[in-house]
Amino acid sequence: MLFVLLAATFLRLHDLADIPPGVTHDEADHGVDAWGVVNGIRPLYFTVGYGREPLYDYSTAILMAVLGPTYLAGRITAVFFGLVLIAGRSAWARLVVKRRVALLAAAGLAVGFWPLMVSRHALRTITMPALFVLAACWFWLGIRPALQEKQPSVPPFIVAGLFLGATFYTYIPARLMWMLFPALLFYLLLVARPVFKRSWRGTLLMLGIAFIVGLPLFLYLLRNPAAEVRLDQLAYPLTAILEGDWAPLWANIKSGLPVLFFQGDPQWRYNIAGRPFLTLPMALLFVVGLIVAIVRIFRPASPDKYKQDLRRPTGMVLAVVWLVLGLAPVLVTGSDLSTTQGIGLLPVLYLFPALALVSGFDWWHERTGRRVARWGWVAVVVLFGWLAVETIQAYFITWANRPEVRTHYETTLVSAMRYLNENGQGPVAVSSLTPNRFHDPATAQMTLANDAVDLRWFNGQSSL
Repeated sequence: MLFVLLAATFLRLHDLADIPPGVTHDEADHGVDAWGVVNGIRPLYFTVGYGREPLYDYSTAILMAVLGPTYLAGRITAVFFGLVLIAGRSAWARLVVKRRVALLAAAGLAVGFWPLMVSRHALRTITMPALFVLAACWFWLGIRPALQEKQPSVPPFIVAGLFLGATFYTYIPARLMWMLFPALLFYLLLVARPVFKRSWRGTLLMLGIAFIVGLPLFLYLLRNPAAEVRLDQLAYPLTAILEGDWAPLWANIKSGLPVLFFQGDPQWRYNIAGRPFLTLPMALLFVVGLIVAIVRIFRPASPDKYKQDLRRPTGMVLAVVWLVLGLAPVLVTGSDLSTTQGIGLLPVLYLFPALALVSGFDWWHERTGRRVARWGWVAVVVLFGWLAVETIQAYFITWANRPEVRTHYETTLVSAMRYLNENGQGPVAVSSLTPNRFHDPATAQMTLANDAVDLRWFNGQSSL
């Protein structure tokens, strides 16, 4: 596990200043807001960029207090939450399934393309799964005694509630992901009434604490509905249903379903256009692992056997429902920007391939009486090593050098600002298609460190 975390850290910090190759307007706006926090501004909700939850910007402000107004503070903050996600996912998997599954799932998150991508750009996306997986860990610590016919203790549910409440301040999908815990409670009501009776109070306590933590944000949004422009845009397919028009939702479902294995986000901003979440080998293992998880839910089916080992089917229910809830926003909004909208399913993405591999090894041991030889684990190392090499090629070479990516990340503007850092003096006029405050000027603010330069912004097309 230490090696996995070191590999993840290396991949996330390597050449972080230059890849992504510039700074997007969204990254820059996060930086401007974080710098505002350093300078005494304390909003509950940021309205720049169609509206944003505040936790990421406040976290970035901690680094900016030391590093100053630089986009690197935001990217390092994202790296931190990306590592928390890996460690938290491993901890949860060790509690619920086997350590080998936890290790392989962590390895997938460490070297996979999508988790690497969202851990390197300065956006709030990564904060949601990182905190949510911690809430799931503490929830499991709370409910585990009930699964073992013991009385649960209260403190784990309190901690889980605090983490779950904090997720509401991270990213929009958190407003759906909390439903994972009531869903699990409903499952226990159906299959294990004694466990349900021992755990429902703690679960409701956790949900109540989460609601109290999130209440200031909910009240703000209720009183300022115009602040969330992006949510209204994303929810259009659902609002269209109220008018009897199912076509937008159906079209988005058809484009969103293939993102796991076949056709992903078509935009280059946060993905290699069209690349699915999982490429072929991991996709095949994912399907096998999902089948294994479903089989473990329904077998054994008798109450007596459930009582003997309820942890295994309950953990698999949690993982499968987690997958469904994480994928739901993509089915509503479609494949466009699915790498951000589907962020809730990222913690379980590599859990199912890991489950398939370990279950295959266990099946071989039960069938032959012999443990898998060293070559079996060598094959696993080769598989994840290949995944790492493929990710390095895809991210650092293919994606980072695409003209579309360099355009999205304002590479020419950032290059100009770096030139001015070395050679700039006095007033400098900059022509830009987007000279308004929260576009190119924000990018310049996060990259220009030369106080001797006085930037003047204008749109050359309009001027002429």
